[in-house]
Amino acid sequence: MRGKTVAARFGALAAGLLAATIAIPDGARAGTSRPAPAPAVLTDAQVAALSPDAQAARLAPLRAVANAVGAAGRGGAAGVYGNLAIDAGRDVVTVYLTDPAQAARVLAAARATDPAIDGSLIRFQKAAATHAALDAAAQRVVALADAGKLPVHVDMVGPAGDASGLELDVDDPSAAPAALQAPAPAVGGAAATASLAKSLGVPLVYRQGHSLQAKAWANTKWEDSSPFIGGDAITGSGSGHGCTAGLPAVRKSDNHPIMVTAAHCFGVGTKVYTRAGTPGDYSNGLKGSYVGTVTARVQEWDAETIDGANNNADESDTTGWMRLTSFAYSYNGDYVCHDGQRSYFMGHPTPCNIKVTNQDMYCGPTTGCPGLSYTARGVWGDAVNNGWGAAGGDSGATMFAVEPGGVRQARGLLSDGTPGDGTPGVFWTEATDIFNYYGLTLNPQT
Repeated sequence: MRGKTVAARFGALAAGLLAATIAIPDGARAGTSRPAPAPAVLTDAQVAALSPDAQAARLAPLRAVANAVGAAGRGGAAGVYGNLAIDAGRDVVTVYLTDPAQAARVLAAARATDPAIDGSLIRFQKAAATHAALDAAAQRVVALADAGKLPVHVDMVGPAGDASGLELDVDDPSAAPAALQAPAPAVGGAAATASLAKSLGVPLVYRQGHSLQAKAWANTKWEDSSPFIGGDAITGSGSGHGCTAGLPAVRKSDNHPIMVTAAHCFGVGTKVYTRAGTPGDYSNGLKGSYVGTVTARVQEWDAETIDGANNNADESDTTGWMRLTSFAYSYNGDYVCHDGQRSYFMGHPTPCNIKVTNQDMYCGPTTGCPGLSYTARGVWGDAVNNGWGAAGGDSGATMFAVEPGGVRQARGLLSDGTPGDGTPGVFWTEATDIFNYYGLTLNPQT
């Protein structure tokens, strides 16, 4: 199971639960007569309109805080940690704790991971439940949905972004609360309980659901040769949309190169090639260079390994290859991009400004991802201002964040999204979870 903080984007804290925001400043800096002016407050649209370098510079210290606090939340602070969210517009990171009086302890734990973080960027607020409790409740709902025992249809499920409860995406948010007060069905031989809502042990919040559509296949470059990189268009037969090479990795045990793509792309034992012929002609039946053979699949992270040729840690961007120099989790409020091939050929190369709105969600054939035959766990993001998210043909693309200096940080594999080409919703599984499962790491070669 993934150890990262579970989160979602929905719901408000119950009346009287929201505590005043608590700031733990670092204190005045020596040699200064007055504090530096606070950065201007920006809207999401203004953040999205920043140049890549300016956006990366604004996000860099916030990402550092999120990574350090997230590590604390997965470790010694797990007993009080609910969630966190980056707010690039206000230049803060909001951290949700069930006991805000533990803020200093959580900050100290974060600094044990990264002593250089700027604690003055953190705002602590009250959480209704811990990540552990919310995640356990989410898994129970997924099990009930897969068993066909929920009284309502649930598209997706995951803890709310402010840790105010468990978010359920349902067809009718007004009717769902009453339905979930009915006796809870048994799962795995357990006896029924008073009600599902009560048995989950956490508050529930509801949002209008939407059905997802599996994003199939391919990426920005049509025909590549070894060393292969993230974004290469790959195929098993030369016909159909194929898929995309997503994470250029090596085995930790022996530094052997392994390419990773989405698990719904090919079966184990399939020989995988790049595309060939006229770029964008998916029906020519041509195959290019041998990339490798699929050796293993994991459904939880919608990821499979391809073992064959060499790879480099780069992603295929708008006009050339860009280095992937690290990998990390995605946290609420951050901004990411992807290098999906179909979007590229539709005039939307390297879609960016996809804001993370739900950093940990379960999605499967009965919970919002009808294109999958299994439940996957990943991240939801929405392109700002209803912008371009992804298109059919982008599946397996490298999800990444732009870092200062123009380098890229790998975040995961594009798996799914809202129906229709260019619609804003994007669903991806995370590089850290995939690498941990397979014993891989990002290829040090770029």
